[in-house]
Amino acid sequence: MSKDLSVPTEKLRNVLLLGHTGTGKTTLTEALLEAAGLIGRRGSTADGAATLDFEPEEQDRHHTLGLAMAAIPWRGYKLNLLDAPGGAEAIGDAYSALAAADVAVFVVDATAGVQPQHEELWAACDEVSLPRVVFLNKLDKDTAGFQRSVDELRQRYGRALAPVHMPIGIGPDFTGVIDLLHFTAVQLKDGERVEQEVPAERRAQAETNREFLVEAIVENDDDLLERYLEGDVPDAKELGAVFARGMARSGFYPLLCGSAELALGVYLLADFVVDQCPSPTDRAAVATTTDGATTATVVKTFSDPYVGRINLLRVLSGMLTADDHLIDARTGSELRMHQLFTLRGKEQIPVSQVPAGDLVAVAKLDDVLTGDVLHAKGATPPQVAAVEAPEPYFRVAVTPHSAGDEDKLSTGLARIVEEDASLRVERDPVTHQMVLRAYGPTHVDVTRRRLQRKFGVEVEQSPPKIAYRETLKGRAQGLGRHVKQTGGHGQYGIAHVEVEPLPRGAGFVFEDAIVGGVIPNQFIASVEKGVLEAMQRGVLAGCPVVDVKVRLFDGKHHSVDSSDMAFQMAGIVAFKDAAGKAGVKLLEPVLEVDVSIPDDLTGDVMGDLSARRGRIQGTDPAGPARQMVHALVPEAEMLTYVAELRALTSGRGTVAMRYHHHQEVPDHIAQRIAAQADSDRQD
Repeated sequence: MSKDLSVPTEKLRNVLLLGHTGTGKTTLTEALLEAAGLIGRRGSTADGAATLDFEPEEQDRHHTLGLAMAAIPWRGYKLNLLDAPGGAEAIGDAYSALAAADVAVFVVDATAGVQPQHEELWAACDEVSLPRVVFLNKLDKDTAGFQRSVDELRQRYGRALAPVHMPIGIGPDFTGVIDLLHFTAVQLKDGERVEQEVPAERRAQAETNREFLVEAIVENDDDLLERYLEGDVPDAKELGAVFARGMARSGFYPLLCGSAELALGVYLLADFVVDQCPSPTDRAAVATTTDGATTATVVKTFSDPYVGRINLLRVLSGMLTADDHLIDARTGSELRMHQLFTLRGKEQIPVSQVPAGDLVAVAKLDDVLTGDVLHAKGATPPQVAAVEAPEPYFRVAVTPHSAGDEDKLSTGLARIVEEDASLRVERDPVTHQMVLRAYGPTHVDVTRRRLQRKFGVEVEQSPPKIAYRETLKGRAQGLGRHVKQTGGHGQYGIAHVEVEPLPRGAGFVFEDAIVGGVIPNQFIASVEKGVLEAMQRGVLAGCPVVDVKVRLFDGKHHSVDSSDMAFQMAGIVAFKDAAGKAGVKLLEPVLEVDVSIPDDLTGDVMGDLSARRGRIQGTDPAGPARQMVHALVPEAEMLTYVAELRALTSGRGTVAMRYHHHQEVPDHIAQRIAAQADSDRQD
């Protein structure tokens, strides 16, 4: 089989493999590489030798954690195969890869059926109208179910999903595939397709499934549909003419089947991709004129320990060649395209030119991020629609293990976020912690390992501090006296203040009510400065005091010993005295929480939120057989909610959270927080 990777746009097939962890995406890639004669022996995720799972973290955990690519020649075509992670905590890369693909192959485990990440990623494909194929895998397993899986998939995704293939036998008896369009049994002998009659014992089931197929295809052509409704069944040639057109416009979702482990159905899948799946031209995803201006978009950023940063680009128009100069539309910077290469796992294969629609890797592009659009000087940058990955809501505070590694940590985190765009790094302005937001504890653990391996910084993690606030219960007066006169230049400042609470969100008000100059004007600001410092330090639990009015109404000064510092100290003491008399209450942040779940889990999720001191605000429909639960829940109760919701709903629930307001903490909880703060101060 030809190994040539230089093909025109119409012979490109950009294929994104999607599916839940464990469905066999990487095994399918290995089988395709072997079928193309590119590897001598298939590796696997289990033995850590898979071509596309080459990162140490993937080899240790035995599943895909990041997007990887393999360029595969097949019958004079080039398949750019993108293997995306399917785990709930690594799914971000699947979203960025949507911009690189012209068809998504959903790999479904025939022993498990539809799983949570299938539903999530199917909806993401809907957003960009990406054509889809289903490959029903693992039909050689004892508990595999073909018809059960087909019926479930059609129930989930509608009649547009229909089988093109069905197995001959199931489990250990799985030996071949029935081509339902041509109604023939297909087996491979020495790599050649051999057609036979459909076995008699499979004929009735095959006829039923062919009806599903015919119905799904004719829906994409008004003339065929009208004829079909009148009882005229189109022949295979007529159906085939509509087949690819229906796929390209996402009006038809064909289902193929096989066993990646046994390489059954793998050749047929590759042939199907070449013969029926759309090229970039078919989807009008690119401008194919090679004499036009060159444009490209950045699909993925990698960090290579030897080469440095590598960006995977999709060429949108023109012809990209080595040493071309393009402009980054985001920064305006001019970039030189250094050596171009295609990828096969970690293998880098040099190429000299890349046509529109193709994928290419380029090293050493500084300050280029995933999602950037690059264009020739003077050209208008194209608008590239992107599907945003879900926001990460699992939060941990991170610190370097070794003192003095703060800069190293900041640099490493910045580079890791470039590589994994689903991560977020924030400096909390209140707690002053560096907070990492991810999809869950595994996502955090993998990130920490990558930071240590790639950037030499070991990271400690801890629960993030809650941004509690304090406010006053009532009105009171306080005295601040800072007097030290022991000879020589002393310190003298006395201030009387009155404090009172303000409505939530009103902030801080300072009123100067001094008359008669008992405190000179230049020291009134000093008192305010001291009050603000005392408020920042807190009274009850060391948390900032908010929504307070402070009135400075009396005091004393000394012509020699008074100073800015003396009145700052007087302001601190006066505020603490007044606040102690007025009483202090603790406020906690409350989040607005939206949880999307299947209908049958609504009661369980609402009960769980209520147990977290949440207040249910209502529910709304969130799609077929799904509900959106709206609630207000204290942030302290939601620190580990992302992982716990995943467990509660078997991965079928998603959550969005955002700050809503602060509210008073119940007394018994406030006492515990204050006691802990006292203990921390003593330590």
